[in-house]
Amino acid sequence: MFFIPYTFQYNPENLQEFSYIFTMDNLTVPMIVLWTLLVYGCIYFLAPHIYSFIVARAQKQEKDAKRNIIKDLILMKEIQGELEKEIEQSLLNITLQGKGV
Repeated sequence: MFFIPYTFQYNPENLQEFSYIFTMDNLTVPMIVLWTLLVYGCIYFLAPHIYSFIVARAQKQEKDAKRNIIKDLILMKEIQGELEKEIEQSLLNITLQGKGV
């Protein structure tokens, strides 16, 4: 294979062919790429904060649910104590009136 020497010839008329003219048609693709990068950047930087907010909210809801269960259990314990006192009082009344077995 023979090497053909290449000599560069400067022609000022060819400069116009490689010039970049800014128009709205030429800016649509760069703007789409820029907006896409901007959205991805926001998601990248905001995702940990959003995730921590969602986790904290879920933990708070779980904590509130457990707190409500404990309140219900305490209320049930108090009601059971009152019922036991009433049953004991009624048994004492029956035995004092002589109607006991």
